[in-house]
Amino acid sequence: MADEQKRQLISDGEFAGWVVSEPAENFNGLVGPYYYRQDAAGKVEVAFKAEKRHLNGGGTVHGGCLLTLADTSLFIFALPHLEGGGAVTVQLDSQFQQPGRLDDIIIATGEITRAGKTLVFGRGELKCKDRLLMSFTGILARKSPQGSRDG
Repeated sequence: MADEQKRQLISDGEFAGWVVSEPAENFNGLVGPYYYRQDAAGKVEVAFKAEKRHLNGGGTVHGGCLLTLADTSLFIFALPHLEGGGAVTVQLDSQFQQPGRLDDIIIATGEITRAGKTLVFGRGELKCKDRLLMSFTGILARKSPQGSRDG
């Protein structure tokens, strides 16, 4: 949910109560749209609906698509810890459990387990209803301040 993008609250349909950002002109814009909301405990959830374009040759949601959702979600979960700065993924581990299917609404939930000076650690799960599709852990590196030579 980049600050530059306009966000819209969905008022009806299967994503009623969720927020969606205008389509981005980047990779996430090709894969999404992604929808966002906070659950009753205040944790952020990230979701998308599996369309035909998200499927692999076997007719299930492509693993790379699920990894993209996990990676994007990890960053969204980390936003409160980044204090307005950016981050890049340095490690993303996953355990696939069950396949996603056409028309599944896949929801990512998770948490940041540690936010250090340079690295942010998190974990999460991707589910469709009660079905666990994938669990993941990841590490983000805070971006260097603009103008530095190593960013």
